[in-house]
Amino acid sequence: MDTVPIAGRFAVRDLIGQGASGIVLEALDLRLRRLVAIKLVHRRPGGPDLARIAAEARMAARLSHPHIVTVHDAGDGPDYAWIAMDLVIGEPLSALLARDRRLAQQEAAALVLQLLAGLGHAHARGIVHRDVKPANILLAMDAAPGPGQVRLGDFGVARMGNGEATEPGTLLGTPAWMAPEQVRGEAVDHRADLWAVGVVLYECLTGRRAFAGGMPGVLTRILGEEPQAPSLAAPGLDPGWDAVLAQALAKSPEARFADAGGMAAAVRGVVAGMAATAAPRGLGALAVRAQSRPAPGGLAGGALAGGGLVGGGLAGLGRRVVAGVSALAGRPGVGLAPVA
Repeated sequence: MDTVPIAGRFAVRDLIGQGASGIVLEALDLRLRRLVAIKLVHRRPGGPDLARIAAEARMAARLSHPHIVTVHDAGDGPDYAWIAMDLVIGEPLSALLARDRRLAQQEAAALVLQLLAGLGHAHARGIVHRDVKPANILLAMDAAPGPGQVRLGDFGVARMGNGEATEPGTLLGTPAWMAPEQVRGEAVDHRADLWAVGVVLYECLTGRRAFAGGMPGVLTRILGEEPQAPSLAAPGLDPGWDAVLAQALAKSPEARFADAGGMAAAVRGVVAGMAATAAPRGLGALAVRAQSRPAPGGLAGGALAGGGLVGGGLAGLGRRVVAGVSALAGRPGVGLAPVA
């Protein structure tokens, strides 16, 4: 591994993961003497514009919120763009869903409320994420029961919410979570992120994706089909979720929630309704299930860096390594796994 500090500042300590688009490294910030994750995106024919990646990462670095992974610095050079970000303990939501398939309603609500709080902070500053999905929703481990604290990462395709359309033939985002206007390459604003939150919430509650399948079928379903009502897809769910998700997944942005705060209020309304109508015994059972959920991955710790699962339990260390590159592949002996 190259031992020359990246940008003359970040001393590489270990490889977290690698894939077709680049690699993620654990590094020591020589100026501030702290560990960070460094995402390197290599220059390649037909690949992303490195100057754009660095510029958008610097834009994301203006965000400071408990539910957003902090970007410390970014830059680009002849061969790659680099992004320095937090190294945190936990796992991505995608790993939790792959293991448990669905969450208890209160857990799903708590998770989405944290996600909406982070997005509301970004939206208030004119930044639209455009790639909200479980692989980019990190669950930082803490002492509280439940899956962990939400940290939204990987603002790699984020943009100021200025209504710009995408170049024809270009898709920015991940298909299964893209809003109809993203699929069509039209101008997007913060309501595209709220659509994606709706898709995430649907999967958390039902254990299935609202719009499943491969390309190009998933795009056709996003544009022309309505997902099954969650209370029908997963009997036993509170029917209040049907209205919340119908509005979040409205094909027209104008018919969706006006902002993250409005969607959060609707989610809280369902939770309040459940609390008001549930029998005391039922509430107790839900609380016991929430408190008995094991820590993410059943491990003592691990490292997160901006989005996407790249690690399993390291033998002898009990660590789970998560990093901010899409579609990463593992290296032998570390138990790294690919990311959706």
